[in-house]
Amino acid sequence: MTANRLKQAALTLFADSGYEGVSLSEIAKSVGIKTPSIYAHFDSKEQLFIELLEDAIREEREKFLLLLQGMEDHPPIERLYAVFLFYTDLDQITKGQSFLKRTMLVPPRHLESRLSQYFTTYEEEVTVYVSALLRGSSNGGTLGEEQAERLLALFYALIDGLLVEHKLYDSALYRKRQEQLWSWLREALKPGTA
Repeated sequence: MTANRLKQAALTLFADSGYEGVSLSEIAKSVGIKTPSIYAHFDSKEQLFIELLEDAIREEREKFLLLLQGMEDHPPIERLYAVFLFYTDLDQITKGQSFLKRTMLVPPRHLESRLSQYFTTYEEEVTVYVSALLRGSSNGGTLGEEQAERLLALFYALIDGLLVEHKLYDSALYRKRQEQLWSWLREALKPGTA
């Protein structure tokens, strides 16, 4: 029970302040225990952080797969749009997803290479689905390999760029940009433009 309370407290603190901005004493204080008591549950702040990252990726992956399962009967372009919104509608994300997005944008320097492996593995899983949706949404599903790679790069650049813009701009401007970028991607999927 205490381990779960520690994880929930740490998740909130890390999502708000990042790895470097949170001390173990802050985490302990927020659940009403002494700092050394954390070591009965976690070997280090790093281990706690990595466990939270694994949980957040698992949570987002499950939500992503549920979204796709719920839209199996929809045309590929509608499913692609739903995936685009899944990654760019950032106002209602969970604390775990918020933590994940912050960690992607500002990873702890000493964990960058380790975290990169987690993010790369997760992206490879998502890419299987996104690539299929891009192929199904474009040119009657007859994309060449180079075209498919370019569209996939565009998709990731758009969702990553919007992740940054979400923190910079007010909601109205963000929504306008989100719509514009979806229109641009949709145009790129039309025959002869990919």
